[in-house]
Amino acid sequence: MIKKLIFNTAKTAFKKAYKKYKGEVKRAKKLGTPVVPYDLVKSDIKRRIRSTKFMDKAAYEAAPKTKSLPKGGPRPKLFGKAYASDKKGKSMQIPMMTKEQRKANQEAISQSVRKFISQKFGRKKLGGVIKARKGRFI
Repeated sequence: MIKKLIFNTAKTAFKKAYKKYKGEVKRAKKLGTPVVPYDLVKSDIKRRIRSTKFMDKAAYEAAPKTKSLPKGGPRPKLFGKAYASDKKGKSMQIPMMTKEQRKANQEAISQSVRKFISQKFGRKKLGGVIKARKGRFI
């Protein structure tokens, strides 16, 4: 059972590394970047497999379990965009606001939008946006 586990682990690791190496070679032809030789890649996989301790289910359950570190207090609550890389919330949001501040900010934004829309439709009645402000894009 363990031999099969080790074999399958090694097989998938070599397969993945070979595909990655072939992709690097292909890109290197286009870009001219250096490529790590496949012998070094193989030796790295062999070293990692030798250093990995494989055990069956009984040995795993018999091994002493470590406790995870305590969480350490409450986490700050973020409203809006937490990090620049966040995909959600890509609008104009300010991080580190309280709920009340965020609500007030959203209300101010919505009032501004309502005012702009009402002015825009008002100008349409007077002959359209272009006639209202000649030469300006709104």
